[in-house]
Amino acid sequence: MFGRVKIFVKIVLCAVLGSHLFLAQAAQAQQAQAQQLDDVQQIVAIVNDQVISLYDLKQRVLLFIISSGMRELSAQEQQYLQQQALQSLIDDKLKIAEAAKYKAVISKEEQEEAFASYAKQFNLSPEEFEKQLNQAGIDKKSMLQQIEASLAWEQVVGGLLMPQVSVTDEEIYNVIERFESNKGQDEYLAREIFLLVTDNDRREETRQAALQIIEQLEKGAAFQVMARQFSQSTTSAVGGDMGWVMKTELPKEIASALSGMKKGEISDPIETEDGFYILQLVNKRQILTPSPEDTTVTLKHMFFQISDQAEAEEVKALEKAVQEASGKIDGCENVEALAEDLDAKDSGTLGTLKIGDMPERLHTPLLETAVGKATAPLKESGGYRIFIVCDKKAPEVQVPDYETVQNTLTNQRVGLIARRHLRDLRRDAIIDYR
Repeated sequence: MFGRVKIFVKIVLCAVLGSHLFLAQAAQAQQAQAQQLDDVQQIVAIVNDQVISLYDLKQRVLLFIISSGMRELSAQEQQYLQQQALQSLIDDKLKIAEAAKYKAVISKEEQEEAFASYAKQFNLSPEEFEKQLNQAGIDKKSMLQQIEASLAWEQVVGGLLMPQVSVTDEEIYNVIERFESNKGQDEYLAREIFLLVTDNDRREETRQAALQIIEQLEKGAAFQVMARQFSQSTTSAVGGDMGWVMKTELPKEIASALSGMKKGEISDPIETEDGFYILQLVNKRQILTPSPEDTTVTLKHMFFQISDQAEAEEVKALEKAVQEASGKIDGCENVEALAEDLDAKDSGTLGTLKIGDMPERLHTPLLETAVGKATAPLKESGGYRIFIVCDKKAPEVQVPDYETVQNTLTNQRVGLIARRHLRDLRRDAIIDYR
């Protein structure tokens, strides 16, 4: 009897505790909903009669945080993010309103495609990315609104501003001629983040924003993701990618900065009349001069495994054996059979690859290895690998054709006009900060 009473008491306690937990969770959910409703009703700015709520601002700040990879924020970083988020929301209102003047309509399908593309940058499916956003407290709708503004602005740029750009035959042929006369000079593959300055009284504030972005980039934030979120250039849609540009075609401030940078390096803020640039040098080459990194090679490989517990003598013996085996290779016809005879752990065909797309430590060995021969043994975790070069093709260098030059010049001018058009929209807007 007493045992039954104890069981009954336990059941009652569990029921009571469970109900309390349920009530607590329900109360928290109600409180969160009430807070969200309060944030939606609280106005932080009005842009030409378009309202920006505290909820919109908080959502955009969270988007900036998840995009930049920030975790713990200082008071200064919080203030900076709020300022940038508010400016971004204001720009979005202006972009969508400008697109509406010209009957630009962004379909739900276009927004979802862009959302999927963004998720891919994080190596996530759209469903996984949405789940991650929700876990961070971000409503997918908030991101779709940002995407809508970006796509709307692309339509304004393509439909309204691009037709205003005229590039003459003479200009195009002059550029082609400069390619030939500048043979051997540097050209750069770079990315950009551009922060527009519309009010010179707030120029220093924009400089500080640029410094904050650089700090996050140096901590490991992806440049392309940051460019999509923060950059006010037309290249933001492609992660800030500027393509290959000649030094002579760049503004002197940009050219000067790139000429002193190393591959992968991020610049300090570069001040211009219109605003501040942050650059990343992806690669550098000489105009109309073949680059060894552009050489393509067709490869096979063999991997020889050794235990992590092997003694130094065993490792040295394996290296010597692999070295002798690689020296006997003469052609790619019987690599798999030879790998089996040599007791290779793994072997096969890697296909045709550009040397510049492979790890840097492989560049010199592959460039120095003749067709049909194998590289010296290359140490890896767990053993040694050799690569057999089955074919090798030096890069062909050609002067850009008429259409390529025309597109490059057009895009450069459209980007400049777009930045100035957005600056004019800001200056003409009636913005009421609350």
